Amino acid sequence: MNIGHVIRTLRIERGLTQEELALAANIVTSNVSRIESGHRNPSIALLERLAETLSTPVSAIYAAAEGLIDDKETTDDQSLSDAQSLLRHFQGLSAGHKRLTLEYVKMLKRLQKEESTA
Repeated sequence: MNIGHVIRTLRIERGLTQEELALAANIVTSNVSRIESGHRNPSIALLERLAETLSTPVSAIYAAAEGLIDDKETTDDQSLSDAQSLLRHFQGLSAGHKRLTLEYVKMLKRLQKEESTA
């Protein structure tokens, strides 16, 4: 998943339109659209403004983009709720534990992929 998809998911969860997010983050709507579609990556400063507007830490956006939320999961309400819960717990971890958690999730995904191909 890319950062744009995470931004889009968070925006929709919070009931915001692209225009409302753009206005709150002090950017033009077309930039939100390009970011969400993956045609543009936000600068760190812009990502911080978007994260603040979405009431989400930048680290949680990166964590989701790294694979803690799967594209297929975001269409299922229960999976989305589970992912939100996971992100809330993830945010409370120390930096070292966050790294360990990410590596563990990546390992689980590899194992699942291996099992599905076997």
